[in-house]
Amino acid sequence: MKKVGVFVNNSFISQLNIKSMKKYYTLFFTLCIFGGSYVHAQLNTLSIPAVPAMPIVPKVAADISGTNVLFTGSPTKTLVRRGALNYSAQIRIGSTYYDLQTNYCMPHRLILNPDGSVSAVYTTSPNATTNFPQRGTGYNFRNAAGTWGAPDSNRCEGTQRTGWPSIGRLSNGNEFVVGHDATVGGFFMSKSASPGSKPGNPVFLSGLSEATLGYKPIWARMANSGDTIHMVYSYTDSAVAGEKRAPTRKGIFAPMVYSRSLDAGTTWDIQHIMLPGYDSTLTNNGGGDQYAIDVRGKTVAIVNVDLLQGVIAWKSTDFGTTFQRIIVDTFKYAPYNDKKLMLDTPFTNDGTADVILDKNNNMHVFWGLARVIDTDTNTAGYSFYPGLQGLQYWNEATDSTKLIASGAAFDRSGDNINAMEQATYSSLVATGIPGGVGTVARLGTTSCMRQPNASIDNNGNIYCIFSVPIEQDISDLGANYRDLGIVYSTNGGGSWATSQNITQSILREDDFGTVARKANGFLHVAWQSDEIPGTNLQNNFASAGNHDVVLNVIKYSAIPVSEILNNSIGMLWGLGIDKPNTGEVMVVNQNYPNPFHGKTNVLVYLTRPGDVAVSVHNMAGTEVYHQMSAGLMRGNHVLEIDGAGLSAGIYTYTLTAGGSTVSKTMIIK
Repeated sequence: MKKVGVFVNNSFISQLNIKSMKKYYTLFFTLCIFGGSYVHAQLNTLSIPAVPAMPIVPKVAADISGTNVLFTGSPTKTLVRRGALNYSAQIRIGSTYYDLQTNYCMPHRLILNPDGSVSAVYTTSPNATTNFPQRGTGYNFRNAAGTWGAPDSNRCEGTQRTGWPSIGRLSNGNEFVVGHDATVGGFFMSKSASPGSKPGNPVFLSGLSEATLGYKPIWARMANSGDTIHMVYSYTDSAVAGEKRAPTRKGIFAPMVYSRSLDAGTTWDIQHIMLPGYDSTLTNNGGGDQYAIDVRGKTVAIVNVDLLQGVIAWKSTDFGTTFQRIIVDTFKYAPYNDKKLMLDTPFTNDGTADVILDKNNNMHVFWGLARVIDTDTNTAGYSFYPGLQGLQYWNEATDSTKLIASGAAFDRSGDNINAMEQATYSSLVATGIPGGVGTVARLGTTSCMRQPNASIDNNGNIYCIFSVPIEQDISDLGANYRDLGIVYSTNGGGSWATSQNITQSILREDDFGTVARKANGFLHVAWQSDEIPGTNLQNNFASAGNHDVVLNVIKYSAIPVSEILNNSIGMLWGLGIDKPNTGEVMVVNQNYPNPFHGKTNVLVYLTRPGDVAVSVHNMAGTEVYHQMSAGLMRGNHVLEIDGAGLSAGIYTYTLTAGGSTVSKTMIIK
């Protein structure tokens, strides 16, 4: 079975037909209806041979017709703007004109290093040229003192066009990034010369190329433990005359496969392996980016998802030599075909997921909730509810599944529904933009609440961010803007707190959120932001010009975990600048550079909007410098201290906001 669709800049976009119209805005918390549909995890263990032989299965002939969409009803048209735009309260670390960071699962593209520094990567294009010939890996680094480098949209790979980067840290402390080459298939690896320096000198990983077979592996997810690197990826497909279709293996078209390197990517002793139990008994189609991976020491965790498959995880405790399969969430119609009726609208996943290992090497799996239906066997395809808003979670230690977030937490009108405009969950059709809307903003076949990304701190607290459209924050063309939400657990996933909104940007689309897998006193978050809901790559119809190519900003925030755990991030768009000096100021880092001559910077987090005063005193206690920054929004700010007129010596600088003060020492040389 093959997918019907088009490729836009090497990304598969389904051509979706609308069979009928239904709206499914919110998720009922009474998901006890799941009772009989969830089963205990099923285990299947199989050893992977050290030198695998990959069977080449002939292509299958049947096609899957375009996925159909269901929604009805008239969404609210109320537009209420509250609070103040806090766009400036987050740190810009990069930019890109290419605006599709992933098709489905969002990779972890931040690393919190042992010394407190942070490394970040993202897909970038420094210009808006057709087909984005300079697309590649953008990189930035925040040193241990908290200072980021200048935003850089130039790719790590030099002249090589790549995309979909993953980042890792080798045993020598140097970093490396892996990005795919979608033109010929395969991957480039770039390494840094020293910790914190930009990776470069890309090397094509010839050991992972299947060019001799005519296949194009791309869309990798990579995780490593020291110099042992693990990767999962799928295959791009093309209907271009003369080009070979993606492979079919074990009955799965364009499957997810696994590879491993024990020597920092120089050689790959396991290549293109199908994991145990991953075959046509559960699914008949793979998909780009519908998988996630995590590694802790010898333990490797992988999760694979799809609307019509359920949630499948694999775990290895021997560096990926053998794997155990665990069926986390079943889908009773798997493997789906066009002759199966799904009249009971079963719940499933939306193709976005994440997996993270805790200190006991137990897996925690998250996925966006979806619901599907097929009411006839006369036409190919099925239908799904694009407005669904729910986040599911599975805990390996307890073998339990639960709903941990829903759209109700983001309600603005008081009816317990996070209501969406029709354009928010609509997609392009064969003729362009569907009638009745001025734009479309649905991202693939994902649900409205999507793309979980998880982190764990040293105390075992688990955090999961996700993307969700916000009621009443609506663009001129009638689509809801997205923010990043967060849920957390302080008892190993046993219970979860109410969702909070961590970006809260009015009239900005905050999407493609990623967190560092480790959190210290701060949760480290990065995401993509622009002024148009949806993406140009998936939602623009050229003749309508509804989503032009615009500059997208890659943003970063260091959010104090104390703010998250105190549930003080909040649900509204900021608290407004009419209540100044009511919050606390937290210093994220020591001033940098330090010692310094001239100017130095300090990164702070303001818990509420207001004014921040910076004063500097000499060793005698005399104030020698004072500066006021007024009307700052809640969040991160970089404050500059100008010491050009001060003599060399040791000074104390104090930051004051409301009733809180923080003091540190600095050295002028």
